[in-house]
Amino acid sequence: MELFFKNIYERFQAFEKISIVNDSRRHSTSLKQLEIPVPVIEAFFDSYYRTTFLDFLNSVKQIIYAENVYEFILKKTQDDWKLNRLLRFLQQEDIIKITRSGRPVVANKQILKSIPAPQTEDQIIKKIETALEVKFEADEPVLNLLRNHQRFSVKAGWDQMPISQGSAVFVVKKILEELPLNKKFLFVGDDDFISILLSLADPSIESLVVDADEQLLDCIDALAKKFDLSVENKKMDLMKARRIGETFIGFLANPIYTAEGIKKFISFGLRQMGEDGGMVFLEMGDEAIRNRMLDVQRFFTARNLITTDIITGRISYPHIMLYEEDREIFNRLAAMMDKKVIRTSPKLGAAFYVFRYLPFKPQPVKYKMPAYAYL
Repeated sequence: MELFFKNIYERFQAFEKISIVNDSRRHSTSLKQLEIPVPVIEAFFDSYYRTTFLDFLNSVKQIIYAENVYEFILKKTQDDWKLNRLLRFLQQEDIIKITRSGRPVVANKQILKSIPAPQTEDQIIKKIETALEVKFEADEPVLNLLRNHQRFSVKAGWDQMPISQGSAVFVVKKILEELPLNKKFLFVGDDDFISILLSLADPSIESLVVDADEQLLDCIDALAKKFDLSVENKKMDLMKARRIGETFIGFLANPIYTAEGIKKFISFGLRQMGEDGGMVFLEMGDEAIRNRMLDVQRFFTARNLITTDIITGRISYPHIMLYEEDREIFNRLAAMMDKKVIRTSPKLGAAFYVFRYLPFKPQPVKYKMPAYAYL
């Protein structure tokens, strides 16, 4: 199916370029009086509108799994002109039909087998509970979900700390919302076992986990074999390793929450991406970043990462005693409030970032435009 999709993608690129040129010249109020030459409009398209293969499939995904095609506008922060171009093309290719109420109907059912379906958190929880024979508890550590099957030892020296079960399910949900194709996905470290939970939610997804912790990889391998999941693993020191030897459609990183740690993990993941682009997911706490976020943002931009989502308030780390300073801060807080409140409250919070990776550098178009010109 990948070759089928790539052929469609190539045709869409040509279709959209012609559509943007014609619509810009004939129907754009802000451009009509400027009389911009066609080669300039084409240059704008090549640099600023050209989409990657995987981002095109992500757009297709947002259409085919929507209750109403207008959901695309909000999910992709686009307008009705972009929606119109995409719908016209998908109908022309006999991929979808659209009811008069705006509901998409997929004409080619094979497509649904190749593009992972989004799922609600309740759907994901039910599948995890059924497979692992355990009751989901949102505020408890994610490792408790695995207690009937594996015993993983959290290692403070590896900067490991388990997120909550609710956080883990949220991460799985967000990945399933965005993954555009059933092709191998990469986990740059995975001491929260998201790879296992993701595959329990959708066994069609293939993934590779890279980490330096042998016990972690052994646990992941045992769980993958026990539940017949397509989760591979490879021991690698992410501080030193360069390339794995294959490319991926995207990756999840939950790195050391320092500016240098984030750069190391993200740089490693990006070296495994190909010319088709892809999705990058990042969990990041602000405990040791602060104003260095300006530097981190410049790093993202320099690596062609376009931020599409930043979500706060959904990823948390339950109370845990790992380091000597954990006892110190516990005692300080206990002087102000009940110990039970501290033990049942988050110790740390993190934001969840979603990026679109652009595998090429857009070349600036040397044509001065007024501020109101929408091109």
